Amino acid sequence: MAAISSGDGPVAVTGAAGYIGSHIVSTLVKNGYEVRACVRDANKLTNVAHLSLMNSSGPGSVTLHSCDMTIPGAYDDVFKGCAGIFHAAAEMGNLEGSTPQKVYDGGLLATQMVMDSIKKAGTVKRLVYTSSFAAVGHPAPEGPLTEDSWADMNQDKRAPGKEWTMEVVAKDREVAYAMTKVDSERYVYKEAEENGFEAFGVCPCHVIGPLLSKSHMRPWVWQTRIGDMLAGYGHPRMFWNIVDVRDVAEAQRLIAECPDNHNGERYNLVATDESGMIPQQEVQAHLQRMYPGVGIAGNWREGEFRKGPISVLQKVITQLGLKPHTVEQTIKDNADSLLAWGLVETREGVDNWQREGNELGLKSKWRPHTYPALDPEIKKQLEAKGEA
Repeated sequence: MAAISSGDGPVAVTGAAGYIGSHIVSTLVKNGYEVRACVRDANKLTNVAHLSLMNSSGPGSVTLHSCDMTIPGAYDDVFKGCAGIFHAAAEMGNLEGSTPQKVYDGGLLATQMVMDSIKKAGTVKRLVYTSSFAAVGHPAPEGPLTEDSWADMNQDKRAPGKEWTMEVVAKDREVAYAMTKVDSERYVYKEAEENGFEAFGVCPCHVIGPLLSKSHMRPWVWQTRIGDMLAGYGHPRMFWNIVDVRDVAEAQRLIAECPDNHNGERYNLVATDESGMIPQQEVQAHLQRMYPGVGIAGNWREGEFRKGPISVLQKVITQLGLKPHTVEQTIKDNADSLLAWGLVETREGVDNWQREGNELGLKSKWRPHTYPALDPEIKKQLEAKGEA
């Protein structure tokens, strides 16, 4: 199957107003594509105006299309005549009203409807699906994870209550998200094989980098957690595996244009090398060097942390020729964009940040409330106690 190019016809991007989706649209427009951007509401300018502005970055173009991914046939008209589809829309679980079941359905069922529209169009040559590193990581000793790793490996090592069953899916967002990504990936590869086109999976880990819209600062996403650190709000210990959002987007264009890949290939979008696999206190150190004299937050409480996930960017470099950003540039551009949008206020004084023993009354924008896609029973209990 031939790779696509900007001369093969229009392409469509689902979830185009989102963080990754917006960057996909941007790189496609800059490389001459006619892009049909699928969004929840094309009239909600606060969420989509940045996409319309991309028409000035040319030589490609972008048009906006309202598409509700929960409605069958929503993409039928938009996909007509398209040579490529970039499916970045998903139910993450971080918006109000979400549940673990909605996370699963918003992955697999929504992807099935995307596939139905692709088959009706009859012109699509390639589908690039934004999966997740959650579809890669599995219970195993610490070590490098490659594209051959799948999250449903080593099921016997899963903790009680973390089994991959639909009963657990209804209660556990983590299991629901990993399962829906694995199931959706395998589904699109199978359908593509049977219907004469090719599908590819992209599995990003901790995605950060510049925000293209104020709307990209949302709860429970990594670019917002960087904002909390910049504002002086300390978080629990964490090991980061950082990839630039621009690299995630550019990789997808290169996948669609590559003449040497084939249906079912996966691409881990992870740290370029060990410089991007770092504990939270090293992310803090980077920010402190970039913004001297500012109260940059680190760990809420010091202690042990698990060193993982371990995975290094390889395939997108060796096969596709991607030239990734440095981790320093990624962190800096993430932070600078938050400041430019006026989304973060910094605090003077290098020790002036909130942590155990230094409570400053700061509120988290990353974790402003109980996670929406929580076990419904647990959420009821928390609400009854006034803790949700």
